[in-house]
Amino acid sequence: MRSRLCGALIPMAAGMLLWSGTAPAVGGNDVSPSTKTPVTTQAREAKIAAAGASYALPATGQTTCWNSSGIVVSCTGTGQDGELRAGATLAYVDNGDGTITDSNTGLMWEKLSDDGTIHDWKNMYAWDNAFVVKIATLNGGGGFAGHTDWRVPNIKELQSIVNYELPYPGPMVTTAFNTGCSAPCAVTACSCTQSHYYWSSSSNASNPNNAFVVHFNNGYEDASSKTNLSYVRAVRGGS
Repeated sequence: MRSRLCGALIPMAAGMLLWSGTAPAVGGNDVSPSTKTPVTTQAREAKIAAAGASYALPATGQTTCWNSSGIVVSCTGTGQDGELRAGATLAYVDNGDGTITDSNTGLMWEKLSDDGTIHDWKNMYAWDNAFVVKIATLNGGGGFAGHTDWRVPNIKELQSIVNYELPYPGPMVTTAFNTGCSAPCAVTACSCTQSHYYWSSSSNASNPNNAFVVHFNNGYEDASSKTNLSYVRAVRGGS
């Protein structure tokens, strides 16, 4: 299972929570992935405070309420997600270079195109090839959009862009990730999302020949054999 996040939720304006903190921690320490040496919680939090980094926990996007029979009802007094809308309103910025920045999490996402390039939304990969083909290509040469630190998102990051207000068959994303998608269109001109499985970098610890995926036709998280083919949307940034 995923380890818990270190930090604090800071009350903000109504309907918003601000997350202050960074990497997963166990017993007050974490391990730097590059050095494999312990990093104290205090040192990590001091670094984040110095950089002024704080991120809002995204809302789900849900604004409708349903009863147990699946009938739409007034949200007033229900306590459902559609009434409370906890978290920050989903907000994204198209950077004009083939990337989208999540204004809440600070993550930068690859846009997907319909032009036969490495960004094409029809490209599917086995899990290993998501890293050694897709990500390696994005980070090769001068990188993509001026960056060479692209990666496969973890399962929590991938779930953060699901818009849970949108119904089947999706795709369950805001228009920032799904607009103008008709061939041929370059990554700077359109934004495409399949209503299908997208790989995360997170393995299933209970069955580690599987990795977690998000199905963008219904928002479900699932686990899939690493030999199966799924789509990939790269991300960069994060603490």
